[in-house]
Amino acid sequence: MMREIAKQLTESELKNIQRVLLVILDDIIEICEKNKIDFVLIGGSAIGAVRHQGFIPWDDDIDIAMTREGFEKFINIINVQYSHKYSMLNPEEKQNYGRVIPKIRLKGTTYRTVLEQDLDDVGVFIDIFIIENVFDNKLLKHIHGIGSLVLGFLLSCRRKYKNKKNDDKNIRKYIGGLISFIRIETLATRYDMWNRMCKNNNSKEVTVPVDKFHFYGEIEKRSDVEKLISVNFEGRNCYIFSNYDDYLMRRYGNYMKIPPEKERVWNQYIEYDLGKYKLGEKVDD
Repeated sequence: MMREIAKQLTESELKNIQRVLLVILDDIIEICEKNKIDFVLIGGSAIGAVRHQGFIPWDDDIDIAMTREGFEKFINIINVQYSHKYSMLNPEEKQNYGRVIPKIRLKGTTYRTVLEQDLDDVGVFIDIFIIENVFDNKLLKHIHGIGSLVLGFLLSCRRKYKNKKNDDKNIRKYIGGLISFIRIETLATRYDMWNRMCKNNNSKEVTVPVDKFHFYGEIEKRSDVEKLISVNFEGRNCYIFSNYDDYLMRRYGNYMKIPPEKERVWNQYIEYDLGKYKLGEKVDD
């Protein structure tokens, strides 16, 4: 039933979502500058910064990344100093989350996409991808990588099986049925713990194992990701990897070419309410 009532954002709704996302981004920038935490725009947000100096026009999200060490510091600050304004969703702290990409959500807002039908906390959010260390030892690196791929696959299978409304039958749903005795939240927590198993903050390589191209496809030299350059994002000073051209070309090809309308990805939503952050409302933080 939820799929039948899913809607696409109107142009006005999209602009308002982007405006509220910038409220969150402004706080992230302030926190990170005050506490010397590095974060970078990645994925579509990095493309937007380079190609549009802000959002890709049809984007309804912002993706950032930070190291595990930086994230642990960041989440502690949010939980202690900003708990009145934000909630943090991540597999380590949030029960019944069942996902591995942490989100910082703005309280007092609702934006439930089709992909989040099972979540309780559905405020407007920014995804925080965690940059994990990779073992220098080749054997340990491959144990780490293969384990990450296996756990990620099992989690996707389990989620596929849970989605009873999805009538397609494939191997993922079948495997998900075989492991249905394992809670999704348990798998997500184990996956997250596995990904962070390398504690060497000076390793030669790093990866974002939960991103689009998974453990091996997301491996980068530490020397490349530690060098950042500033970019304009909707009038704000943000950062991207200094090797952004190589980083984006390997993932998206000619990222400077605007895709035709039929190839643009639009999220569908089920619930939408910006609460006190509606345009024209006075907001007291």
